[in-house]
Amino acid sequence: MSVEQRRTKLVYASIQELVTAGTSEFRPGDVNSALRREGQPLGTWEVRGEFAILAEQGVIELDPATGLWTLAKADKREAI
Repeated sequence: MSVEQRRTKLVYASIQELVTAGTSEFRPGDVNSALRREGQPLGTWEVRGEFAILAEQGVIELDPATGLWTLAKADKREAI
C-alpha cells in the first residue's frame, strides 16, 4: 500500500470514528485533533487534501452553505 493510500485510509477511519461517536458533521480540524490524540498527527493541508480525495471518491460530502462535511448517503467504503 502506498503512503498516499495509507493516509487516505487513516483519515477515513478517523472520520468513521467521529461519526460513530456521534459527530455527524465534521471539519478537517476535527480530524486533525482526533489524529493527534491517536499519536498520528497530519498537517492541516494534508487532511484537507485527503478530504478532496474522499469527496472525489464519493464517501464524504461538503455542505457549501455551512462548510461542514458529512459521510455521503451512499456507502462507498469498498472504494477506499
